Amino acid sequence: MKENKKEDLKKHFKIKIPFSVVENKMEEDFLELSKNLKISGFRPGKVPLSFVKSKYEKDVKAKVTEKLIQEEGNKEFEKKGYRLAAQPNVKLISKIDEKVDVEVEYEFEVLPDINLKSFNDIELTKYVANVEEKDINKVIDNLFNQYKNYNKVKEKRKTKKGDRLIISYKGYINEKLFEGGAAEKQSIDLGNNNYFPEFEDNLIEKNLNDNIEFFMTFPTDYNRTDLKGKKAKFNIIIDDILEGVKLKNEDELASKTGSKNSKDLRDKIKNELENYSEDLSFTMLKKTIVAKFKDTYSFELPDILVAREEEMLKSQNTKNNKEDSFKSNIKEEAANKVKIGLIISEIGIKNKINVTEKEIETALARICMQYPGKEKEVIEHYKSNSNAMNSLKGPIFEDKVMKFVEGKAKITKKVINSEELLKKLSKDEGKNKKKGKNGK
Repeated sequence: MKENKKEDLKKHFKIKIPFSVVENKMEEDFLELSKNLKISGFRPGKVPLSFVKSKYEKDVKAKVTEKLIQEEGNKEFEKKGYRLAAQPNVKLISKIDEKVDVEVEYEFEVLPDINLKSFNDIELTKYVANVEEKDINKVIDNLFNQYKNYNKVKEKRKTKKGDRLIISYKGYINEKLFEGGAAEKQSIDLGNNNYFPEFEDNLIEKNLNDNIEFFMTFPTDYNRTDLKGKKAKFNIIIDDILEGVKLKNEDELASKTGSKNSKDLRDKIKNELENYSEDLSFTMLKKTIVAKFKDTYSFELPDILVAREEEMLKSQNTKNNKEDSFKSNIKEEAANKVKIGLIISEIGIKNKINVTEKEIETALARICMQYPGKEKEVIEHYKSNSNAMNSLKGPIFEDKVMKFVEGKAKITKKVINSEELLKKLSKDEGKNKKKGKNGK
């Protein structure tokens, strides 16, 4: 396979647009403007060209020049078959305010040529987990812990894990009540980790009507910028203590969870676990395919794509980490991500793999389920935001490409239990993290 050299990806050319072409296009725009302008003292469509030219010449020339530069550049890209890695850097050499030919220089990077190898030669092991009765029983036990009937405690006692408390609280920063920091008659299940650990720790071994005061510091990565890293004081009153009572049987549990009966509940759990196991299995397979791609292909990468990926990774990692090893690992990881992304994209293009409207609608429906009552705003956000839409399409496209590769490769299936599958996945993730830290 012919490898691209780094300098092969960097391109530049100059174009010259005769001033006569600019002038003709300007005349067309002046004529169109004179027909549509509404100016006091003139009838619609009767604004003199001389007036239009004197008032709008600068704006029209700038608009026409910009459009011609884009059009002529695109013609050159198409003529030479360039696949741009990013938007070109366009430099105007001539002066736009003079009646001279427009000279422009383009500097840009192109995508590398990737000669795809046969997928039939790829050998993969696919780990498949069978759902066993003990897996279903484990979920049933968890559901019994989640779905309890809660009654007021009959005898006076201190609070403990497993209790549901009804509390009222107020939170202060610098002795001022902060927004969203107060609630009345709020329920909290001790041991469920739905609140900050400081909340639960200070609510255990307490009595009804206790007035509790404690301080805590919000995490530095908290989702509210006005509270990040801030120290707050909380005053809490325990209004009621409720005791969880286990449901009588599986049929009652089924009713609580929206199932017809115990059998229906177990069938649903089995189906969910099978889907989950299939997802885990496919995740492991994708990691194996990616590793094989990294070892199989070698080509130069556009600097601009690696730099962008590097910046993205830096923003996701520790901002203040200035170690040389950290910077080196980030650069290597960015290059690997770009490399795999280009290979996946090439496979998709060569094999006409696309994301369908139905797949987008299905993905949007799943997201909407997380925001009940705000479905319209969610859909509008994705449809009006190209970056958001691309973030939705990307994983769908990647999975379709990976399934395509899976369908062509030589697959050996190995049946293991669900615990072994989880251990294997965790082990692989641990290896990847270790590689990231050591740069090996």
